Amino acid sequence: MRKFLLPILSIIFVIGIATFVWASVMGTPHELAAEPCAMCHTPHHATSQYPLWNRYQVLEEGAYTMYTSPTFNMGEGLSVSRDPNPPSSLCLTCHNGIASILVNYPGPCSETDTSYDLEISGCADLDTYLQDDHPISFQYTNEGIDDDNALNNNGFPYAEHPAGTTMWAIQGTSLVYYPLFTSGQGDHGFECATCHSVHHVEPDYDPVATHQVYFLRHDNTESELCRDCHVKK
Repeated sequence: MRKFLLPILSIIFVIGIATFVWASVMGTPHELAAEPCAMCHTPHHATSQYPLWNRYQVLEEGAYTMYTSPTFNMGEGLSVSRDPNPPSSLCLTCHNGIASILVNYPGPCSETDTSYDLEISGCADLDTYLQDDHPISFQYTNEGIDDDNALNNNGFPYAEHPAGTTMWAIQGTSLVYYPLFTSGQGDHGFECATCHSVHHVEPDYDPVATHQVYFLRHDNTESELCRDCHVKK
C-alpha cells in the first residue's frame, strides 16, 4: 500500500504547487506592494467570502451608471443606475478611481500602513460611469440574440467557486460566465472576469504581450477574443 501512496502524494503536491504558481500575480501589473496578495485578500476579517476580500470602500447605493444602448437587448429588466455584481464589483473597488483601503493590514497586530491604500488613475480608472464601457452584470442568454450579434452560449459546469456558487466555461473558449446575483435574472452573468483574469493565465508572464498586460484570458489579435462571443451567424 505504501508503495502506491507515495507516488500519489507526490502528484498531489506537484499539482498543488503548480496551481499556486499558476495563480500568482508576481511579476504582473497587480504586484503592487511588498505583500501583493494582501492588496486584495486577507485570511482574517474579510469584507466578503468572495473571495476573502480585503478592501473597503463606501459608495452610495446606485453609485454606478451602467451601460445601455438601443441595440443592447440583454439588459432588459435591469436598472441603468444599479450596482455591478461580483466579481465585477470587486474589480471596481480599485478600478472605479475612488480610493479604497485595506480592512486588515499585513504585519504585527494589523498595524495601519497607508502605503496599502490604493487609488487608481490613468487608463485603468474606469470611474463609476460605465455607460462608455463594455456592459457587465447582464444576463448572458440566447433570448437576446439577433442576426447581427449572435452569441456563442453553449455552457457547461466549470468549477465550484469558494463562495459556494458555480461559474461556467463558454464552450470552445477560455472565457467564463458567473451567476447573476440580481434577483430573477437567471444564472448566466457576463462580468469583468469573463474576459479578464485577475491573476495571469500563462506560466510565463510576458509584459510585452498585450493580452497579458491587460489580463485578457487569451490573445485578442484579429479580435479573436471578441469573436468568442460575438459570432455573426
